Formats: sequence, C-alpha cells, structure tokens
Amino acid sequence: MARNVPVRYTGKVDKAGRIVIPAEIRAKAQLQPGATVSITAGASGRIVLEPTQAVVREAREYFKSLGPAAELWSDELLGRTPPGGPA
Repeated sequence: MARNVPVRYTGKVDKAGRIVIPAEIRAKAQLQPGATVSITAGASGRIVLEPTQAVVREAREYFKSLGPAAELWSDELLGRTPPGGPA
C-alpha cells in the first residue's frame, strides 16, 4: 500500500520577504502568476499557504453539507418568515 508522504522543499526568503514556490507545487496547486493565496500562521510558527480558490471551495462544500439548498437560514436567523412560509 502506497503512503502519501509529503515532499519537503527548501527555500530562502529574500530582502523583500518573497519566497519562490517550487514549480512542482505551483503546478499541483494550479497557481498561476498573479494568483491570490491564503496564508495562515499557526501558534507553533508553522505557516500554511493555500490557493484562495481552494479555501473558498472548501467553505462552500462545508456550508452545502449543513442543510438543503432550498432553505434560507438567513431568514430564520433574522426571525423573518420566508415568503410562502408559516405566518
């Protein structure tokens, strides 16, 4: 059985704070020049860099899993009755 072992790369931070993302990682993450990324800094000093589109996609999938698309939770949260709903 093959294990999914992460590949580690080494890079250097230049004077402007830039780090070059290796081409293999850019290709796998579908990062093109000008792409926006989400950067998260953990308490332990770990830095996680993710394509913003991937973060948005994961958030959409999460919220879709919470309930049927036909329901408008915003109305319920605001105490409003949706059109055609109970009076």
